[in-house]
Amino acid sequence: MIEAALRYAEERFGIGREVFKGFRFFVKGRDVWIVSEDVPELRYVNRAGLRFSRGGMKKPKLTTAVLQIFGRYAKRNTVDLRGDVLREYLRGRDVEVGEVEGVSPGQVIVLCGEDVIGSGLYDGRFIKNQIPKARRIQE
Repeated sequence: MIEAALRYAEERFGIGREVFKGFRFFVKGRDVWIVSEDVPELRYVNRAGLRFSRGGMKKPKLTTAVLQIFGRYAKRNTVDLRGDVLREYLRGRDVEVGEVEGVSPGQVIVLCGEDVIGSGLYDGRFIKNQIPKARRIQE
């Protein structure tokens, strides 16, 4: 499952494995977790680190937290939102962006300039919002 998640990050976003040097991965259920190599293995701790991906081997999905940290290394499948479209997205709404050159349908990294906002699901016309409710602008 770890291999599937790393392959997905590389194939979908162009995030090379070298970016994750200094980290180790472990599996809990259908999720892959990432933690610094410096953190000792703790026998009685239920969870440490960040959830890296969900969905198992067939359809991994990188989490918002991981994309906000490592998304700056992405070379493809990123969409830059600005102005009213960005405000709507930050409120948790799906947004219409039309066809975006070089972006294929599936999970995308949503940016505002160099800042990684999070993740969305692009269908070739719309980005379905995948920002967790706790991170959205509340109205």
